[in-house]
Amino acid sequence: MSITFNDVYRFPYPSNNTTLQTVVQSLSNPTGLAVDSANDHIYWTDDGTYRLSRCNLDGSNATMLSTFIDPWVIRLDVTNRHELKLILHVLPYIVDTDEQRLYWINYNGDMKSAKDDGSDVKTILSTTPNTHYYAIGVVGSYIYYANNNQLLMVNKTPGSTPTVLYNDANSIHSIFVFIASGM
Repeated sequence: MSITFNDVYRFPYPSNNTTLQTVVQSLSNPTGLAVDSANDHIYWTDDGTYRLSRCNLDGSNATMLSTFIDPWVIRLDVTNRHELKLILHVLPYIVDTDEQRLYWINYNGDMKSAKDDGSDVKTILSTTPNTHYYAIGVVGSYIYYANNNQLLMVNKTPGSTPTVLYNDANSIHSIFVFIASGM
């Protein structure tokens, strides 16, 4: 099997057989992926074709659902089952399910927050303008984000001062934030 960066794969877990199975082939530039196991669907965004699409878990019944300019991230709200709607057209953003709020950084450098229906928009922090932000995460009362090659943390309270947690020689494009047991 030839593995490409433009396909979606799966393998059974846990299993001793980790042979990859191709689910979706020949995408242009897949950038986001989400699984709705309750309804047996896979959703993905493709930045190369500007599409949001869906198929069954086995790859059958692929359907293009919508088009967006520069789709990058997809998040599912399987609890509330909202209909498909564009709440934000920014990169990146994260959903805080504990508070039902979205957090994002736009291209002009403002870190903002809104309720998950798009209302109650607040500016948390004004950061460096015209910088590409690819990573953001929320845990508890803190927002973690990457500003090119720095990982930073800031309190959700508007006007808080960020703290640099880590510097890297390369750009940071993704983060996953979690609380370890006992912390």
